[in-house]
Amino acid sequence: MQDTSPRDLPFRIDIKRVHLAVGWVAFGLPVSLLALGLLVPTICFYASISHFYFSPIGGDLFVGMLSFVGLLLLCLYSFDMAGCDGALGWRWYDVALIRIAGIAALLVAFVPTHGSGCVFKAGQVPRAFVGEAIGSEDFPFRPEPLDAVSGAPSFDFWGVLLGLDRIRDSALDWVHNIAAGVMFLILAYVVLRVFTRVNSEDALREGNRKDLRNRCYRALGLVILGAVAVLALKTALFSEAETFLRIWNGLRLTFVFEALALAAFGLAWMIKGRFLPVFEDRLHPRAA
Repeated sequence: MQDTSPRDLPFRIDIKRVHLAVGWVAFGLPVSLLALGLLVPTICFYASISHFYFSPIGGDLFVGMLSFVGLLLLCLYSFDMAGCDGALGWRWYDVALIRIAGIAALLVAFVPTHGSGCVFKAGQVPRAFVGEAIGSEDFPFRPEPLDAVSGAPSFDFWGVLLGLDRIRDSALDWVHNIAAGVMFLILAYVVLRVFTRVNSEDALREGNRKDLRNRCYRALGLVILGAVAVLALKTALFSEAETFLRIWNGLRLTFVFEALALAAFGLAWMIKGRFLPVFEDRLHPRAA
């Protein structure tokens, strides 16, 4: 078959590099937010990774890194790769699901969770939405003198956006959580069912490390599913239990389980990209 790939690009797109890019960023997100919450005294250690949206620097990392991952999942996994060498076991619906996971990641990034996620102490600096904002600090032409911007700080994205006092217990309030659940469930499926398939004829030859990679994929996929299950049970059974939630949030357990799921997802993609020589095939480096 004639090679029709472009030759005049100043870079090379390699699927392993795409896997590595997704993996490193996904793994680095909880690590960077953990460091931020522990090392910067003016930033609260929020109850969940999602609540870091409301922190200086942390919000930029959260939106930027999730957007990067989401766009790669959405745009760089092509339907044409299914059935090709290195993806022999892939099906068109696997690629479709990965793209849906990319869309879900973008929704998680740009539709924030509700609530402040923190009991703020003196000196800590959050950022929030401002409802019913009025005034200006630097606009040169104003119809009347207004010295500063005033309004009601809020952590309710939909309430402020739609001009309402509060939106709770509605479909809009659940967009973030549903998108996060869809994203993690799809990623768990890919790790457990797609990455573990024989995707190259070399994958069963002597000297191959496919079995080692598959053991890692299965363990990491179960970590993702376990974290999602725990968070789902907490939401379903204990959403109104004040004593339980006080202990849960005090221990930052939502952050812990979200971090485990993200780290497992990232590590699985890093293994797929052969980030360490131990995962590379000794005789057939292209085996999948």
